[in-house]
Amino acid sequence: MASTRISKSGNVSTLETRLYIVPANFAADLLSIRFNNSRAYTLTVSKYSQATQSAFVLYDLNLSAGDTVTDNFPYYLDSGDYLIATSNISGTHYTIVGTQNSK
Repeated sequence: MASTRISKSGNVSTLETRLYIVPANFAADLLSIRFNNSRAYTLTVSKYSQATQSAFVLYDLNLSAGDTVTDNFPYYLDSGDYLIATSNISGTHYTIVGTQNSK
């Protein structure tokens, strides 16, 4: 099984941002996710499961200006699974680190 390091960053939309989508024939272990914004913000993070074709909320947080969320809980995602984030204001930045493995 070949393993590739994942390192991705960007900005969270006020509508919905798919942070990482696992391609077909792969699985992923997301090891660290970090969010921050210089203004007060609300952050919702969900996981979509291709197997059940449904999403569930992992956490929904109200944060103060300048707060950084560091999530070091490992998330296993299978082919077609993805993480979704939404922020109530623009400017929320995210970074994801993990590994992607061929099946």
